[in-house]
Amino acid sequence: MTALNATSIHFKSIPVFAAWAALAAVPASAQNALNAQIDPPVIEHIEDTTTVEMIQPTNTMQATRGLPQTSSAEALGEGRLVLGLNGPWYRQQRSYAGAPNAKADIFTGIGSVAYGISRQWDIFASLTAWGTQNYRGPQGSGLGTIQGGLQGTLPFTPTAPIRMGAQLAVINGLSKNPIDSNYAQGYNYFETRTGLDFRGMLMQTLVSGSEATSLKMHFNEGVATSMESGVDPLLLLSTGLQMNVPMAALGLELHSRTALNDVNFRTDPLWLTPSIQFRSLYSMNLTLGGDVSLSRERSGPADQVALRSLEPYRLFGGIAFSFDTWAQRRRQEKWEAIRASRERESLQAQAVAAAQKAHDDSIAAANAHTQINNITVQNDQLSQKAQQDSLAMAAKVRQDSLALADAQRRLAEERAKRSDLENQLLSTGNLVMGGVYFETGKADISINSKPYLDMLSKMLVKYPKLKIEVAGHTDNIGSDAYNMNLSQARAMSVRNYMVNKEPSLDARLTARGYGESTPKADNTTAEGRKLNRRTELQVLNKDALREYNEPVLSGAPSNGAPGTATAPTGGIPAGSGSPNGNASGTMGADSSRSGRGMGGSRIVPADSAHVDSTRTDSAPSAPANW
Repeated sequence: MTALNATSIHFKSIPVFAAWAALAAVPASAQNALNAQIDPPVIEHIEDTTTVEMIQPTNTMQATRGLPQTSSAEALGEGRLVLGLNGPWYRQQRSYAGAPNAKADIFTGIGSVAYGISRQWDIFASLTAWGTQNYRGPQGSGLGTIQGGLQGTLPFTPTAPIRMGAQLAVINGLSKNPIDSNYAQGYNYFETRTGLDFRGMLMQTLVSGSEATSLKMHFNEGVATSMESGVDPLLLLSTGLQMNVPMAALGLELHSRTALNDVNFRTDPLWLTPSIQFRSLYSMNLTLGGDVSLSRERSGPADQVALRSLEPYRLFGGIAFSFDTWAQRRRQEKWEAIRASRERESLQAQAVAAAQKAHDDSIAAANAHTQINNITVQNDQLSQKAQQDSLAMAAKVRQDSLALADAQRRLAEERAKRSDLENQLLSTGNLVMGGVYFETGKADISINSKPYLDMLSKMLVKYPKLKIEVAGHTDNIGSDAYNMNLSQARAMSVRNYMVNKEPSLDARLTARGYGESTPKADNTTAEGRKLNRRTELQVLNKDALREYNEPVLSGAPSNGAPGTATAPTGGIPAGSGSPNGNASGTMGADSSRSGRGMGGSRIVPADSAHVDSTRTDSAPSAPANW
């Protein structure tokens, strides 16, 4: 930094902000030499050409971690060097006792440096100079204070949500003009001191997230005491909320400075500090912010009383350069550790492989001896088993012959007991439900159809292996969509009725409407349309029909070896007749049978889209179910 002569240099025309250009002359090679690492040191990517790229931490005006005027309890990290330059400015709005004249501009320049001597300890130092413009005091510029201190943090784990630490600092005043002679007042009180001060501070930080994106809360409680006689010690309180987003950090701080023996938060310095720090991957941070006074004015004559402890506002800007001086050393140590670890893993893998091979060879030798003995025993056993199998096969053939004859006899008896409906369904896999009636254009089942459906439901229960679909069909009268919806609704009505009657059918009984898509006859004639309006039962798994039509050899192996012959499962038990007497004779599978005798309200077979007014209850011309 350019040296400032306390007696001859006056900043009337050159703002302190221009002094930032001094650090801009840092060589590019120095800026790019080592990128930042945040405590604890973490190397993100390591190869033969190891690189470290981390987001820069935020810094205070004293170059430690934190917000501009609120310190964080987080350490810089071992080997980290931070160089900072900050320039606050404010304008005196009014004249009153002990303060600069109105319209005077007050500039301050703060050059700071901090270094992490270990993972928990940091040292820091700063030098302050000040200057004025439109100032009518005895001295308009000069050196302010020189400050040095030590900060320590407790060794919490890196993932802990809280950090705690303490800071001790010595502040030696170099200024011959404190600018604001009212004790402990003014934004730049510690920047233009004339005496020797000691400051102690406790710090706590709550952290949620990573350094790149996180939310932090900082708390500072400190006491400053002066070696000057008659000067009361000060109570220093600060809190700051910090929100880190990619490439930036937003901060909001609240500060108080009041006499420890006479606490007055209302009129003593109390101010709010919003700020933003722009962070980069190139070892540099830029800070912009301001202070806004919250202190109340005092009452009294302006020439006798310091009406304000702070001016309404102050602006500041800053720049900081951060370097990890131990980055190369950590890279090398990390790389050596990785190589050593890989070598150990390789040696361990080789030792394990050798031990495994020796073990496998020993087992192989033992297995070879055992196999020789086993082969001899197996040959004897195979010879004995062949003789036993020959005898068993002969007995099995005789047993299967008798079982097959018995199964054929019982199957013949079973078939003799089946109704016509059962025979048609089991032989063809299809049954036209000739006894189902609907209102024309509706899906409501006629009450006259329910005995027929009751009988069919009980019949299907006897054949549990069959998966059956209730299929609805219409003629071609009406639109395709109307016929499809009508056939689906009627098929679903039949299905629901049968499941309600026999709940065991629920898992294997489905419904589907086909509309006019699968006619059985010519739709151009009335007789053809009558045949096409129908409801059917269709067996979906027709392979299962074989079990109810052929004798089955239970336990027969897939290679065709003999098994035990059994009759097909299901069917009507011996001695029982067909359901509902001889219902199959009166309500059989022939879809052309009439619906005479269904009685009750006027029921006509439902066509697909219209009502045939010529049809009567006593002699319906369509199939009984449509």
